[in-house]
Amino acid sequence: MSSPAAPRRRVRERTEGWRKGDAVIVDRTTRRPALGNPFDLEWVYSLKLAERGDRPAAHEAAVDLFAKWLAGDRTYLDSNDDDLRRERVLEHLQQLRGKDLACPCRERLRCHAEVLMQWANADPTETARYVALARHRVDRARARQGLPPVSRLLEAA
Repeated sequence: MSSPAAPRRRVRERTEGWRKGDAVIVDRTTRRPALGNPFDLEWVYSLKLAERGDRPAAHEAAVDLFAKWLAGDRTYLDSNDDDLRRERVLEHLQQLRGKDLACPCRERLRCHAEVLMQWANADPTETARYVALARHRVDRARARQGLPPVSRLLEAA
């Protein structure tokens, strides 16, 4: 008996005849939860993390920002909505486990879908540890600003 194929990142095409199959779309068009990378290239250029027009460098920086944000960094996205969005992504990770993820990023570029796959497909104990640590970082940063923990925001929502 063969083992199931490892999940992979697929390029979401916007051409006639393209089908996602059983892949989960993780671009900015997803609504519930919003699984797209909130950091776009314009954001990266405005932060001067890449030279305008250097798309590969900007793309890499956007993925790095996403990875840090998912891990609980509130440097650039620090609103209640941003924290709730992160929480929804963290809650959804277990549903991404073992699934192919589709995003419009070209294959030769690193993609935030790879970050999601890394978190979702780690050993379940490790995924739980990643999630707990991200939540702790967010709540600690929120407390320094005199804000309630994200769990209180979820209760109010």
